[in-house]
Amino acid sequence: MRKSFSKLKINSNSIKKIKIVWESVYKDEYDEGLRFLVLGLLNKNFELDKVTHDIKSKKPIQYIIGEWNFYEGNYFLTEDVLIPRPETEVLVDYIKNKFFKLETILDLGTGSGCIAIELSKIYKNSKVFGSDLCTKALRIANKNNVQTQNKVKFIESDWFVNIKGKFDLIVSNPPYIPENAKLETSTLFEPGTALFSQDAGLRDLKKIISEALNYLKINGVLILEHGLNQSSDLSEYMKHLGYKNIGTLNDLKNIKRFIYGHK
Repeated sequence: MRKSFSKLKINSNSIKKIKIVWESVYKDEYDEGLRFLVLGLLNKNFELDKVTHDIKSKKPIQYIIGEWNFYEGNYFLTEDVLIPRPETEVLVDYIKNKFFKLETILDLGTGSGCIAIELSKIYKNSKVFGSDLCTKALRIANKNNVQTQNKVKFIESDWFVNIKGKFDLIVSNPPYIPENAKLETSTLFEPGTALFSQDAGLRDLKKIISEALNYLKINGVLILEHGLNQSSDLSEYMKHLGYKNIGTLNDLKNIKRFIYGHK
């Protein structure tokens, strides 16, 4: 008889056990998550005991499954990288609809590589670079790089430290959550270095804004994802440093989530 800790394919019995554990944790508040989890485990070998343990600890389903969709791609994930979120797709969509041609693109803090890779698919003749300080994250990004013909060049770098050249577009979804912020249990599974930033969450954003001017071509654009109520401070900072045509974009919940400026 096969034991529950051995790897198996999903079946009606395992679905039933997963559902019981799921409902003990989430009640009926997150039915959609259960559906995504079951669908994500289809055609996968998994350990039932591990899956139920992960559910009880409120590990995000994206990490339990080990992959997630973003824009037009599917991305391998581990707890070394942030989970791609729908609001970040707004950023990719804006770039796609705004810029006809971009010769060089840099994605700072690339994580799973999802932004850089999706842009490499859109701008098939562009040179696309993605950087991250975390070696483990870069391994995941390179694993995801297989889905694009226009391969992204991934670089290990602490923001701009190992970056050379100038770019038409620099984009980043950096850490922007204040260090004392209280988050849901599931969010704490994600890498803290990719979530939290000092100075009320503004330290890394401002560092990128100030240093990006040295790496942007004339009329090049910087686009950043940021947190709640940060757009005003960032806009003033960009104006102070001489950025032009500064603007903001809202996310899917109509909240200011992105800021951009031109050199």
